[in-house]
Amino acid sequence: MRIRSGARFRPQQAGWAVVLLLAALVMPALGQGNALAAALAVVAAYLAGRRLDSLAASVSMLGAGILVAGALRLAADPSGAASRWLLDVLLVFAAVVLPWWWGRYRMLRTAHRRREHEVVAANARLLERTRIAQDMHDELGHELALIALGAGALEVDANSTEQGRRAAADIRERAAQAIDSLHAIVAMLRQDTSNGAAPLVPAGESIQALVARVRTTGLQADLEQVSAPPGTPDPPRAVQAAMHRVVQEGLTNAARHAPGTEVHIGIDEGRDPVTITIENRRTSPAPVVGTGGSGLAGVAERLRMLGGTLEAGMHGQDFRLVARIPRASLLPEPGPGTLAAAPAPVDGSVATALADVRRTTRSRQWATALLPLGLAVLLAGILVTVQVLTVVDNALAPSAYAQLRVGQARAEIVPLLPAGGLDGPTPMIAETPAPGNTSCIYYQARNGFLDFSTDMYRLCFGRGVLVSKDHLLPRNEG
Repeated sequence: MRIRSGARFRPQQAGWAVVLLLAALVMPALGQGNALAAALAVVAAYLAGRRLDSLAASVSMLGAGILVAGALRLAADPSGAASRWLLDVLLVFAAVVLPWWWGRYRMLRTAHRRREHEVVAANARLLERTRIAQDMHDELGHELALIALGAGALEVDANSTEQGRRAAADIRERAAQAIDSLHAIVAMLRQDTSNGAAPLVPAGESIQALVARVRTTGLQADLEQVSAPPGTPDPPRAVQAAMHRVVQEGLTNAARHAPGTEVHIGIDEGRDPVTITIENRRTSPAPVVGTGGSGLAGVAERLRMLGGTLEAGMHGQDFRLVARIPRASLLPEPGPGTLAAAPAPVDGSVATALADVRRTTRSRQWATALLPLGLAVLLAGILVTVQVLTVVDNALAPSAYAQLRVGQARAEIVPLLPAGGLDGPTPMIAETPAPGNTSCIYYQARNGFLDFSTDMYRLCFGRGVLVSKDHLLPRNEG
């Protein structure tokens, strides 16, 4: 049973791929400080996640948006482009990648439920076909076998005319062909599925009436029945239907495979389980009518679902069928006017299909989760690297800053300064005017790797001495 996974990129989804790309581009360009643009990017990314099946296309669009945004930053202003692009990536991650991931997760959950429903519905259709096939085999096969048996009796009747015997032979041959055709149709309907549903309960026909009807066709059948002790409740209808079905199949096999056979039917209801024994006592050789069949397999499956057993095979020169059925059925008793049918179990193929659906969904969910997780790890690594480099090359510790004195020679304070330094403050810093005729160097005011302060120090030199030192604060703190 194959279920469409929906993982391939379809041309009609190209529009959603473009939407995702635009969201990744618009967010860095317009999203900063623009609530409407940010909201539109969030909604667009979520909808693209819900509609765009292809993970490769989604990753490509997100990656292209981030790279193009970085290229635009670099082309507009090379100085500080790396830090601004890193901020862009953080914005894209928060406003585009995360909404896309949530939308895709919802899409995968919906697709998973839909595929599970398809598997269950396909199984229900197969079980219904099996039930129809079983009903056809049980009812039509039984009647055709009796027709063939009756025609065979007319064929050998001494009082029949030659024309009547030819007509009877023709009826018997056609009935045999119809039985073979019925078996082929039943096999096609079943399509190698297990017999998951029980046939319909016969319309009120008792076992005694069944045997009497069969005798009218010429089959020699006798019934010996041991009743249950007085006061014993009747077996559930599912058990009664199974008893009728066992006798029906035994008589059908006798009529089909050994016409002219004496059939003995013994039913013992005086003990639990109820025991049915059917023996074909051959008295003279006779041609076999029809071939093949799967009635015994269906009966065995029905008894198995009721907790019973079926044994069939040769016993000396005779064929014996023994069925044992517990009086207390394992199935719930159906209400009036309902079918005594067993609940359809999930066979191995359906269980395998459901397991494949769950496995495919889990793998797609994990693959989807890897993108935001991978990007988060990448961003964390970049931030850690930036922090380490900043502290090593551009960070001046507050204790070292406190040792600096205006008027001190630059050569004296160089050992206290980091190797690098910045040419200007970050955009978020509020800077006061620097003294004239000086050159200034900026340092991050950080005391170690775990210090994420945004404050900065400005050191301005003129004529080889420190002219001023300033502690610069972010704009909202100025």
